[in-house]
Amino acid sequence: MTGTREEQLSLHEVGVEMWAVYRRHWTFLVPAAVVVLLPQSIADAFLEGSHVEHLRTVADFATVGAALLTAAVNLLGQAVYAGLTAAAVIDWRAGQPLPPLRSLLRALPIKNLIVLDLVITMLTAIGFVALVFPGLIVLTYIAISPAVMKIEHLGVQQSLARSIELVRGRAGQVFLIAVGAIVFSEAAVQLLAAPFHGFGVLTVVNLLAEGIFQPIEGLAIVLVTIHLLELHGQAPARDEMARALVAEHD
Repeated sequence: MTGTREEQLSLHEVGVEMWAVYRRHWTFLVPAAVVVLLPQSIADAFLEGSHVEHLRTVADFATVGAALLTAAVNLLGQAVYAGLTAAAVIDWRAGQPLPPLRSLLRALPIKNLIVLDLVITMLTAIGFVALVFPGLIVLTYIAISPAVMKIEHLGVQQSLARSIELVRGRAGQVFLIAVGAIVFSEAAVQLLAAPFHGFGVLTVVNLLAEGIFQPIEGLAIVLVTIHLLELHGQAPARDEMARALVAEHD
């Protein structure tokens, strides 16, 4: 909407809708998170027990290689799951059943989502290197860009610019809801895994924790994006968004 007084995001409305989607589609969201993030959980468990101070042995180089592989797998998993979460939200809002998983996966712009996740990770990391606060500011303005890419079918640079445009003027609410959900989800996973040790146990614990909490992060980002589009008066019709989920790459 456009007007003399900017309407703000409602934490209550987003929270209620997030819980409604989670409750309606948890049988899709939780197993999808478990399957998509399985390689990441295995890699995380492996790295938990690996400590490298100097690159001296073949095992040290192998551990560093595993860390790089973990980063790549993480980006792929997060990219795929972002699209699947968007599907759950959009179809719930349109009152339609979820399309077949194969159709959803075929319609995802996987390469662009991976590149976008990499850019988000790098920009946020640079902000955290400077200080924690700049990192959180960067994340606030670009966290919704994967959902923007999926909903509006934009490229990497356009999605980042569009995310900044949508968040501007409502950064406080976006920080509270979207960044708050990200920090909460990541902290909850780490907290649950902290008491456990051993590759097998850590893999299972990480996987279960990701399955439970990853949907919270994904739903918050997608719902914030849609609510911002609606506040700007620029959201596509609900049935139009639902059709676009499987039509993008057909």
